[in-house]
Amino acid sequence: MDEKKNKKHDKHENVESKTESKSFDEKNKAEEKVSKESEYLELAQRITAEFENYKKRNADLAQKSEEEGVVRAVQKILPIVDSFDNAFKMVKDEGSKEGLRLVYEIVINALGELGVTEIDAVGKDFDPQLHNAVIATEDEKNAGKVLEVYQKGFKMGDRVIRYSMVRVGK
Repeated sequence: MDEKKNKKHDKHENVESKTESKSFDEKNKAEEKVSKESEYLELAQRITAEFENYKKRNADLAQKSEEEGVVRAVQKILPIVDSFDNAFKMVKDEGSKEGLRLVYEIVINALGELGVTEIDAVGKDFDPQLHNAVIATEDEKNAGKVLEVYQKGFKMGDRVIRYSMVRVGK
């Protein structure tokens, strides 16, 4: 009879052992699943952050490329503006001057729409960040001031497209 009890007891222990083993395996699988989910979530978050950085870099690059294109186009147009300035000095007929002035204003307004502005110079303090002094004239009263502009300077925002060529008092 003891043998029967032992066999029953062995079977019971065997069933408990199998149950514990299954429980341990299931617990292990659940932990692995949670670990994998965590890993995938972290990977997804990292990829999302990298993609956001990529979009920001490309937006900055697109903006800089557009700005550079505008600057290059404006640099090609500025000699036309200079030609208008020379024409104003040479043309004597007021009707012709008025026609030139109208076209000149169209060009200047178009540049303004692109964010391009003329650098204000005459009577201002000489600023090497904006002006290129080509002549310095003795003038104690206006020392350090821009006395005359030989070629207009232009900028877009804080970026100088062309420095003003000026005469400065010293």
